[in-house]
Amino acid sequence: MKKKIIFLLIFILAFSSVSFGQSVGIEGEVSAYLLGDFENGTILEEYNIDKPLEVASITKLMTYLVVMDEMGKGDRSLDDLVYIDKDVSEVKGSSFNLKEGEIFPISTLIESLLIVSANDSAHALAKYVAGDVNTFVNMMNDKAKEIGLLNTVYLNSTGLPEGNRQNMMSTRDIFTLSRHILKKYPEILQITKKPCMDIYDREFINENTNPLLGEINGVDGLKTGFTNKAGYCLVSTMDIAANDYNEKDFRVIGVVMGTKSEEKRRDISKEFLEYGISNYTNKCIFSQDVPLDTVEISNAKKERVEVYPEKDIYSIVKAGDSIGEELILDENISLPVEKGESIGKLVVYDNEDTIGEYNVVVKEKIKKANIFLRIWRYIKQLLLNA
Repeated sequence: MKKKIIFLLIFILAFSSVSFGQSVGIEGEVSAYLLGDFENGTILEEYNIDKPLEVASITKLMTYLVVMDEMGKGDRSLDDLVYIDKDVSEVKGSSFNLKEGEIFPISTLIESLLIVSANDSAHALAKYVAGDVNTFVNMMNDKAKEIGLLNTVYLNSTGLPEGNRQNMMSTRDIFTLSRHILKKYPEILQITKKPCMDIYDREFINENTNPLLGEINGVDGLKTGFTNKAGYCLVSTMDIAANDYNEKDFRVIGVVMGTKSEEKRRDISKEFLEYGISNYTNKCIFSQDVPLDTVEISNAKKERVEVYPEKDIYSIVKAGDSIGEELILDENISLPVEKGESIGKLVVYDNEDTIGEYNVVVKEKIKKANIFLRIWRYIKQLLLNA
C-alpha cells in the first residue's frame, strides 16, 4: 500500500509574443504535420500523422540507416570504393551526375544522398551494400519493422515512383525513423547542415535541398522530398535554445508533408518551426533545491519534514499548459531515514498526460522518536480529540 498526498499546481508560462490557445493553423495547406521532442519522443503538435503518405526522397533517410548499419558490421568501411556502372548512371531525377566507370568512396555517395538528394547515389549504395536493389529494398522493409515503423512500405531506395506506386510512410513513422537515426548516428548532422556540395575536380556545385538552412538559426537537417503525388515535403530538425537560467536547450524534429510548391514548403515549414520556438520551452518545473511539501512521517522524532525531488525535473511545456502533480509517500517508512534517501514518488502530469515519475527524498537524517516522545504524542492526540 501507498499513502497518497495529492495537490495540483497550475503552471502558466508567459510569453509576450504568444497568445494562449493559439493553433498551428496550417492544416489547410499540408497533408500532415508533426512536431516532436527528439530526446523522449513526445509529440508536441500533430495533424493526420497515422495516414500512410507518399514520401518521395524522405525515403533516403532509411537508405542512409541501412547503409550505416551495414558499415557497422566490421567488414565494410565508409572509405570503401564503389564502382559506378551503366545502370546507376541512367537513374533519373535529382542526381550527383554519376558517370559509368567513375569510382567514389561510400562517404562521398552518402553526402550526395543527403545534401543534394542524389537518386543515382542511392541506387549505387543499394547495389554495393546488398548486391542488387531488390535485396536492399527487402533490407529497408526489414529495418522498418525492426525499429517499429507500423505504416511503412518501401519499393526502392530513392523514393522515385514505380509506375502508379510509391514508397509510403505515415508521418509518425517518419518522426520515429528520424529520431532513431539522430540517436544512433548523430554525425549525420555534420553532413545535413552543409549549405552545399562542392566537388571541384568534377565541377559539381549544388546547394543543399533543405530550404531552412540559413533561414532559421540552428536548423541543421534533415531531408526534403518531392514527387507529384507526395507534394513538397520536409523533415527539419534544430536545437531550441534556453531563454533563461531555469531552462535547457532541447532538440525538435518537424515534419511537414504535402505542400503545393517549393516556396510553400519553405514558408510553411519555417512558420511551423517558429511556432515551436515561440510556444515551447524545456522548463525546470520542479527544482531539487525547493521543497515540494512538508509532510508528517509516522514515529519520526521530527514531526514534519520537508521533501524534495531527487533531481531537477525538466519538461517541454507549452504556453498555457497546466502541470499537475501527485506526491505519493511510502506507507510504512522504516526509520531512521538517511539524508538523500527516497521515501516516495512524485507523479507529474501535463494536461492529464503523465510526464513521468520521480523519486522524492529528504535532505536531512530523520531519526525515530523515542518511546517517551511517542507516548506523549499519543496522549496529546487523545486530549485534542476529547
